[in-house]
Amino acid sequence: MGSKLKLLVAGALMLCMAQLYAQQPNDLDAYIKRLRHSLATGGSETAFMSVGSDFLYAQDYLEAGNYSSAEYSFASIVRAHPEHAFANYQYAVSLMKQKDPEKAKLAQQLFQKAIELEPSLKARYEKDMPAKVAAEPKKPVTPNKPPAEAAPAKPETIATGLDAYISQLKHSYATGGKETQMFAPGQEAIQGILYYEKGEYSSAETRFSLSLSVDPENPYANYLKAVSLAAQGKEAEAKTYYQKAVAGDKALAARYKGDVASGKAKWNKLQASKVVKTTPAKKVTYGGALVYGNYACDQSVWNGPNVSPAYRYDYKGYFALKKDGTYRWLDDGGTGKYSYNAKTGVITWLSGPMKGKGPKASKYQKGTTVAQVTVEFNGFSWNCGCNK
Repeated sequence: MGSKLKLLVAGALMLCMAQLYAQQPNDLDAYIKRLRHSLATGGSETAFMSVGSDFLYAQDYLEAGNYSSAEYSFASIVRAHPEHAFANYQYAVSLMKQKDPEKAKLAQQLFQKAIELEPSLKARYEKDMPAKVAAEPKKPVTPNKPPAEAAPAKPETIATGLDAYISQLKHSYATGGKETQMFAPGQEAIQGILYYEKGEYSSAETRFSLSLSVDPENPYANYLKAVSLAAQGKEAEAKTYYQKAVAGDKALAARYKGDVASGKAKWNKLQASKVVKTTPAKKVTYGGALVYGNYACDQSVWNGPNVSPAYRYDYKGYFALKKDGTYRWLDDGGTGKYSYNAKTGVITWLSGPMKGKGPKASKYQKGTTVAQVTVEFNGFSWNCGCNK
């Protein structure tokens, strides 16, 4: 009886564990929720250096919109745990969010693998990635024929030609491929291509030179450097690189003339856009009908180096212009006479306090809301304004 009882208890425990496992949610949202609960309660699923801890770290980047960091973090999980369905899926989402065609290609492979590993993700994929964003990943084909009768696999297509070379480097750059890894010639070549496509041929030339220092015989790097030089008007310097390029791929000769013409147009447009267009200062117009009234004067004084504000405005007093050709300085500062030339705006102080101050010139401008008289002395001036 004892052994039978033990067997019954063991069977019951196994059944309970199976039911408990079956109750564990296996969709992505529930997985994330479970990890966050584990993190909040000190659970083992998110312990230090655990995959759960790494997943939440990457997930936080994704939710914050830092898609490149999320990509890097999810990629690290997938390298260590290639069968982790949710990491594959979120890695793909991180790539798609960056709207890079080359990253999207890798994302489709990851979506396919994630759905194979966890079929419940298919419904989520259709919601997260509508048709306008990404096509549904292809389902794995199960051959009906025995393995011996199955059609042979197609050989991998090897990129050829300039356009294929550029496409291959872009894909490698977007997906962390070996062609653009550190110290590879493609590392500098792809940077050159990015500059090249924006018409920044001087920077492109530098990058292609660095690439050619590692792989001097590459026909496409030589070609792109030749076009970059010719686009800047350095046709003689470009000739050597063009000849080396055509020696490696004769098809490049047919497109060189057109690429150079297009490059020159881009370069000239870019240089024109860099020219700083200055608007000439509005010409000050002096003269016109004189506004009579009180003109308050101040002097702009420099406060010295490294002082903020750099200038202060010291009040100097006021004068009152009267229609009868006389003026008064302050309330009790004396009176005098002046003359005014409406054509030139020149005010001449004929007598009184203003004549005694010895200004070099005094000019009137009518302004929009404030009439102004600029009184010039040796090395400084007063700006005197009268509200209309």
